[in-house]
Amino acid sequence: MLRYRLTAYFEDKAIEAQVAQTVIVIAEDDQAAIRMAKTAVAPDAVGGRVTTIKVLEKAAIEPGVVFRGDPYLPFRKPFIPTPTRVAGS
Repeated sequence: MLRYRLTAYFEDKAIEAQVAQTVIVIAEDDQAAIRMAKTAVAPDAVGGRVTTIKVLEKAAIEPGVVFRGDPYLPFRKPFIPTPTRVAGS
């Protein structure tokens, strides 16, 4: 299996403007990836027509960490009960 990042170009029927939309697809080959992207985007396109689909990335899927975000300061720390100390211990 391969992971594809594609950009689909089409005329959006909701806003009646030319738009580009990124689509991430997991597929076995190029033709299947393009077909899946077109099927996903076509309902939003005028007449179901997708002008162009451009393959931006193509990589084999391997087990492991896919994404790791930047560290941040949370609003609150999760509550973790800590044992209380007994006097004289």
